[in-house]
Amino acid sequence: MKRFWMFAIVAWMLMVSPALAADQGLYASLGAGASLATDIDESDGTKISFDPGWHVTGAVGYDLGQFRVEGEIGYRMFDIDTVTGPGVPPGVTGDVTALTFMANGYYDVDLDSSITPYVGFGLGISDADIEVIAPGFGTLKGGDTEFSYQVMAGAGWDMGSNMVLTAGYRYFGIADSESPDIHEFNIGARFMF
Repeated sequence: MKRFWMFAIVAWMLMVSPALAADQGLYASLGAGASLATDIDESDGTKISFDPGWHVTGAVGYDLGQFRVEGEIGYRMFDIDTVTGPGVPPGVTGDVTALTFMANGYYDVDLDSSITPYVGFGLGISDADIEVIAPGFGTLKGGDTEFSYQVMAGAGWDMGSNMVLTAGYRYFGIADSESPDIHEFNIGARFMF
């Protein structure tokens, strides 16, 4: 059995080594796009819905060939569309913003072409702030920092000259059960050094 595992490890190393030797190095990336937050249904019957929002991200990472690791900073913003529920006055408005810090890992699917699909996963924190304007009550503000996670999928198009254009989908979640799930569609660019 030991021989089998030794053979398997050596075979895996031989397959992975060429992939790790290609296109390695530091990179920086920028991205932006649309963010769609799900409604929040509170246990007391209050429901909060959001208008479509937007996000921007920036990251610095290292490309290991088919694998990439990076640190990412992001900013997200949503306007509150409606708030309904017991004791909620009509006409409540406001917004939610979040500053995020994530550690991401990606796997690039090598198709031996200029288009490279990818999948990724990230863990980090979100520092969210909410501002609610309630007629007759004034402005209420609050905030919290929570554990966050994200799952990404998309594709990169190698433009040459150390630049890759990207387009993808991201599911962004916040561990707090009262936070919305966020679906994001983004475009961006990655610059190799």
